[in-house]
Amino acid sequence: MTDKELMQKVHSGDKKSLEIVIDRYYADVYRFCFYMTREEYDAYDLTQEAFLKFMKYGSSYQHNNLKGYLLTIARNVCFDYFRSRKETFQLCEQEKIEDIPIIRDKYQELEVSIWLEEMLGKLSDEMREVIIFRIYEELKFKDIAKIVGCSISTTKSRFRLGVKYLKKMMEDEGYENK
Repeated sequence: MTDKELMQKVHSGDKKSLEIVIDRYYADVYRFCFYMTREEYDAYDLTQEAFLKFMKYGSSYQHNNLKGYLLTIARNVCFDYFRSRKETFQLCEQEKIEDIPIIRDKYQELEVSIWLEEMLGKLSDEMREVIIFRIYEELKFKDIAKIVGCSISTTKSRFRLGVKYLKKMMEDEGYENK
């Protein structure tokens, strides 16, 4: 069943279709919230809040990209969370990163993954969210631009600069072989 068909059923009050939407996109929304907060429990709470807002305001959905719509809600929920706590994104402490339940076949892949999360934490909020949307969520630049509320060229520029900074950090820390 397509997203459009699901949303038509959701608009008509079909709770089973709503469950399908949540099942289909829960992992994507959670992953985004986790990368934004880097806190497992906060990410769970924010994901729940995003879906509650979707249930409350989902009748206003008029887009063709349901995943993008849900990630937009998640983005706003994350920013509300940070505003309310008056916190900025901070670099994860090593102890917290080691607690992340990542299953990898090789230790080196895990090490690089952890390192990448640390490096993402050093980027500006704008660059980090574009990179997360593009690489982890595999969204197109036009969809990312709609979500973050800027032009496609600005979105591409933020991505390009973010990747450039990540490469520089890799060189500075000797990760060019990993």
